[in-house]
Amino acid sequence: MAARTWDGFVLAPPTNATTDDELDVYINQNAATENHPVGTAAMSSKRADYGVLDPDLTVKGLTGLRVVDASIFVRASLDFLGF
Repeated sequence: MAARTWDGFVLAPPTNATTDDELDVYINQNAATENHPVGTAAMSSKRADYGVLDPDLTVKGLTGLRVVDASIFVRASLDFLGF
């Protein structure tokens, strides 16, 4: 998170934990999971008028933006989900 884009962006409340036990308490009180669906960013050929991504993972109609997360997966296996 060192990029200038993130300057001033607070990811979580600060902690003054100085021991492993204090850090464990902080993590347990502040950690959360995120629902990250798969298959929400359809990929298609460069010439297709459907889909939001080209085969090189660039967003159609934009320059310099790629999607490189699970939204491009067609489906997630149980291995991916961590079960």
